[in-house]
Amino acid sequence: MVNLLEIVNSGQHLDAVPPGCCVLRLARPPKDYQEKRRISAIQLEAEFALSTEDRQSIPPHLSVWVEVFTQPGQAYSFLAADSPRKLVLRLEVDRVRDIVGFSDQNNHYRNLLNILWVHLFIENTEGIHFRDNRLGAEGHAGITGLDEQSTPPELTNREAKNLRKDLRAKLAELASKDHWLLIG
Repeated sequence: MVNLLEIVNSGQHLDAVPPGCCVLRLARPPKDYQEKRRISAIQLEAEFALSTEDRQSIPPHLSVWVEVFTQPGQAYSFLAADSPRKLVLRLEVDRVRDIVGFSDQNNHYRNLLNILWVHLFIENTEGIHFRDNRLGAEGHAGITGLDEQSTPPELTNREAKNLRKDLRAKLAELASKDHWLLIG
């Protein structure tokens, strides 16, 4: 059971999201989702790739939303108008952190992925940044460990690429089990 007081007290920028929480990732639904209401993990792998903006953020992270703070509709309001990302994927924080990635048949890596609070900021007309206080902003977090710099340094470029692909595939596998379409 998630202790809400523990979550509220731990929400400092770049602190780890507490165990026991769930996070939401907004994704593009596969073309046949309306018809089948099922998803295979392979259809979701691209939804866990870092965008250019994700890679440039500090730290590089994939945006997610802590479910107890941000409802799916609130998370959607932070995206560009008419975003196709209307598929809500739920991931358990503990299961994400437990993912073991493989770079090849012999090498496996633990503790590469984490979920941290990543506060959102807005720039005012004078160019000053301040913390975003719109409804749902307090739930913004990020999955870290998916960028090039997070892979173990002893890996070749090919092995590092394979490891990141394996991590995305395992996130997609988790997400394919708990999802729904955002209405509205």
